[in-house]
Amino acid sequence: MLELLTGRKPFDSSRPRSEQSLVRWATPQLHDIDSLSKMVDPELKGLYPVKSLSRFADVIALCVQPEPEFRPPMSEVVQALVRLVQRANMSKRTIGNEQGETPRADNPDVQDYMS
Repeated sequence: MLELLTGRKPFDSSRPRSEQSLVRWATPQLHDIDSLSKMVDPELKGLYPVKSLSRFADVIALCVQPEPEFRPPMSEVVQALVRLVQRANMSKRTIGNEQGETPRADNPDVQDYMS
């Protein structure tokens, strides 16, 4: 997930020593929104909700904890990512509603989010 977030390789010897290991470099920055925003893959060109970025970073932080027993099982990671996508979809619908679109109650995404 750090690779997706940053667009970087897990290890890059061409970077300064303090930035060669992606996990060591990125982990301390995951809870600082300014640092987090700066480490996002530039190819994303800022086209993401900041709140979703922060939530994604929270999931990543759980997965890179040094002690394996504190890392969540993959099923919980998947559930967290699904909820993140659902919230992002709901935000898009809310923006659409502000522009005159009507939400569809029979939409499965809406039903999943509400349940």
